Amino acid sequence: MQHPARASSLADRPLRHALVLGGSGFIGAPLVRALVGSGVRTTCLTHRRPPPVAEAASLVGSVDRFRWRSLEADLPDVIFHLARISRRSRFDGGLVRARNHLASERLSLWLMSCPRPPVLVFVGGTLAYGSHGEASVTEETALSPISFSRDYHAAEGPWLRAARAGDAPVIIARPAWVLGPGSWLDAYFLRPMRESGAVPLYGEGANWMSLLHVDDCARLLIHVARRASLMAVVNLFSGPPLRQADFVERLSRASGLPIRRVSLDDVEAKYGRAVREAFDFSARVGTVHEALHATYTPVHRDLDGALGALLAGQVDQTARSA
Repeated sequence: MQHPARASSLADRPLRHALVLGGSGFIGAPLVRALVGSGVRTTCLTHRRPPPVAEAASLVGSVDRFRWRSLEADLPDVIFHLARISRRSRFDGGLVRARNHLASERLSLWLMSCPRPPVLVFVGGTLAYGSHGEASVTEETALSPISFSRDYHAAEGPWLRAARAGDAPVIIARPAWVLGPGSWLDAYFLRPMRESGAVPLYGEGANWMSLLHVDDCARLLIHVARRASLMAVVNLFSGPPLRQADFVERLSRASGLPIRRVSLDDVEAKYGRAVREAFDFSARVGTVHEALHATYTPVHRDLDGALGALLAGQVDQTARSA
């Protein structure tokens, strides 16, 4: 069998009906809006929050209990899997990893038994590769999950196994750092900027970051669903990587605020070890799927413009809530 990371046929597949697991989340909501906007009949598996747009249909259930066979009367062409079971306390990590793994196992077993299985696009993240300093990271880099990926990578195991064995039509997508409202940018940069009047620089700032706007992440997922080969692993990013210090300098210019260095020890004391590892994480994310990426045109090509728009949106939100 062809190595899954090398497969890239660029053959367009139909995408008339999509099911989104985790469709009300940070990436899921823009994905649902992009699908609906492009004329795709879209259904969301909802747990607590409704779909982000009225045009999307809703199925009520949780990813670890839903009866997947009930889909067989109206099979989607693609299932986008962004759902995760999250921790409720710092002590239940083992239980959460087990539940995420079992939820993926249940879904993969149904796909393998389905006469006409939908394509499953599982959305992970580049933290699964671990930190690699100055080295480039592609889909062929060995996995060494760190930070938040330790909990969530358990859900990816059954899909990696299915892709390697060719048991089910699976594509694994791994976005890099995703920019957007409500993201890590809000929690670890914009909020501290409001509180301290300075842009935080975590550690020395020499670590590499590969970035992707959430709108482009959503559209790239659709692009991958239509064009990436089955059993492929695909890294998602936009533009060349940059060092954290360069990213912080751009935020400083856009906001007019000075830069304030924050030690990684202070990061861990305030936010926990997982956040420390995330901001010590260095990966120059690349891909073996150059042709696939070349056929996608980013919506947000200008990082400074995107940061300016996100900062302006934050100012507008603050003014409305005042």
